[in-house]
Amino acid sequence: MSSILILLAVFVCLLSFWIRWRKRQMCIFQRYGIPGPEPNFITGNLIEYNKKRNKCLDEWLEKYGNVFGFFLGGKPCVVCRDLELIKLIQIKDFKSFMNRDLLLPDAGIPNNNVLNSLPLQKDEDWRISRNILSTSFSTAKLKMMSTLMFEPINVFLEKIDKQKKSPFDIAEFYKKLTFDLICRTAFGIQTNVQNEETSKIVQSIHGILTVDSTDLLTSLSICFPEMEPIPTYMRMILDKIKYLINYPCCKLVFDTCRQIIFSRKTSGYHPPDLLQIMIDAEGETDGVIKKLATDSIVANAVMYMLAGNDTTGTMLAWCTHNLVKYPEEQERVRQEINENIESNKQIEYADLSKLKYLDQIISETLRLRSLSPITINRICSEDFHYKNITIPKGVTVMIPVPNLHKDCKYWKDSGDFNPDRFSSKTAGQIDQTIYQPFGFGPRSCIGMRLAQTIMKLTLANLIKSYNLELCGNLEAEEDFSLFTTRPKNGVVVKATALSS
Repeated sequence: MSSILILLAVFVCLLSFWIRWRKRQMCIFQRYGIPGPEPNFITGNLIEYNKKRNKCLDEWLEKYGNVFGFFLGGKPCVVCRDLELIKLIQIKDFKSFMNRDLLLPDAGIPNNNVLNSLPLQKDEDWRISRNILSTSFSTAKLKMMSTLMFEPINVFLEKIDKQKKSPFDIAEFYKKLTFDLICRTAFGIQTNVQNEETSKIVQSIHGILTVDSTDLLTSLSICFPEMEPIPTYMRMILDKIKYLINYPCCKLVFDTCRQIIFSRKTSGYHPPDLLQIMIDAEGETDGVIKKLATDSIVANAVMYMLAGNDTTGTMLAWCTHNLVKYPEEQERVRQEINENIESNKQIEYADLSKLKYLDQIISETLRLRSLSPITINRICSEDFHYKNITIPKGVTVMIPVPNLHKDCKYWKDSGDFNPDRFSSKTAGQIDQTIYQPFGFGPRSCIGMRLAQTIMKLTLANLIKSYNLELCGNLEAEEDFSLFTTRPKNGVVVKATALSS
């Protein structure tokens, strides 16, 4: 009996200590003089943020000013719209904000190896890897990888041709196309998902790409980060159980990638995909030539799939929505293609530099339909003083890119779709602090040019071959996910083949 009383007393003491600590943690912005909404003791401001997403930050910016704090679950976050401070964070004082926050310690990928990926690496490890990986996205390497895109794009066009002018949701077609493209360019794996085929490895990759931010373990990590690493370990244990009972799982993807690397190193088979490019990549750091370790190659290939699939497919859908909503813009793109590329020729990487107006269409779409505000962020590594505020050490600083992209102070008729904002005459006047769909500074998205290549090749070949008409509402309702903003009801179009 006395043992039970002792255990109960210890539990009560620990609970009291945790409650006091939690209350103090939830008051951190008050202590540092940073305004913001009052957090809930358990969920912070997560519930309100999940309901409104981008609009929520717009309201808070209006109410609390250009710098304010809120709690994403138990995680303290500072939102910064102050342009001078943004430049300090992303450029001038980058050393104090070198690392990124992917919300979960394992980025929702239950495998220890993911910590070797570039987005999750920190400080010196990140600097070395970034230096080596930068060589993987050169013009020559992108041209090599683009040859792997032709077959998936041709399958995509064949699928459209089978619609026979019937209305269809092209956003669903883009999901399968980008999955096919990402697997092909990352691993050299031919999935054939566009023809409805599947396999355990395909199902496993899908599992990684559809991380659920609402499941119990993820919610625990977000609302109670002090419980780490228990939820992260639990995610890994569950994945290993799936592996043991022969279910699709994350471990299978990592193991398959490692087997492919071993096979290539021993067989001499060198296809022009990202995996091989990373195997061959080397960079000079402090006078020493270095290459990526196998664990790092595997982690970055998997992370590329995760980062590139949903975002690229979603942006293709929004670009198409704009092209069918404004048919004069679609015709202008088609005219540019016809004037610069032979009618019977498939559009290739070398042709993309001629398609300036298509670039403008994509750039304006990225402005209006940018990624979630939590995507562009940095972790403050030490107390940082700026004017009359102090950003506390360990806090995540978010750049509200969607708000900046639509701020009427910086953009005339900011809500209008106007690709001429990005013409050669005006593009140079745009401040990169204000327009940053892929981030800004040394930690900007390393795969930006690859994503743009996929979008341009897909759209150019599509518009060259088909006239697209809108079959639905002119205004598309937005569906806010954790990292992207999707068209809620898809993009329903009718495609008419053009004579060559």
